[in-house]
Amino acid sequence: GIGSKDDSKNVDKNLEIIAKNFKIERKGLILMNQTHSNEVKIIEKESGLIKVNSDAIVTTKDNLALCVLTADCAPILFFESKKKIIGCIHAGWRGTINGIIENTFKKIQELGGDINKLTVCIGPCIDKKNYEVKNEFIDYFGNEFIDKVEDKFFCNLKGVASSQLQELGIKNVIDCNQCTYENENYHSYRRNKTSKRMIGLIYYE
Repeated sequence: GIGSKDDSKNVDKNLEIIAKNFKIERKGLILMNQTHSNEVKIIEKESGLIKVNSDAIVTTKDNLALCVLTADCAPILFFESKKKIIGCIHAGWRGTINGIIENTFKKIQELGGDINKLTVCIGPCIDKKNYEVKNEFIDYFGNEFIDKVEDKFFCNLKGVASSQLQELGIKNVIDCNQCTYENENYHSYRRNKTSKRMIGLIYYE
């Protein structure tokens, strides 16, 4: 990603490849400066190389491709068919406990969207059995989403996200059911220990 320790020329080249594949201009790729917050931004125009300070973005514009970068956190992409709203969420544990998912769907309603017209996809993220956490996570998520194995604790991050989507009344949720840690076709921070990221993208033609 932009701002990482990766060679900026390689980053730009990868983004150009993505833009070309989607037949859009490079400046139409909207990337976020993700900080594990609960900030959601409505995107109205191209931002070029400027990253948006948020962990979720939504738009009704059909010339923009909204992007989310992940390496174990859950990327959530969605489409609302009534108002043709698209968006993506970076759902890490901090953002999730602080309401990033709920805040995003409030923005959809602000734009006139209908929860019943939503299709949501949860992309590749780390599976519970590979996501070891500190015991204080029980205070964050409760026993329902934390498994204790001997003296270790494991968090079901995707389960938390799915539960929050269900509580919001969103019924059409697709889970790609891929673990970033186990499947080496994906990048995992826990496995690889580098700053590299995968990109998830949604674009309405």
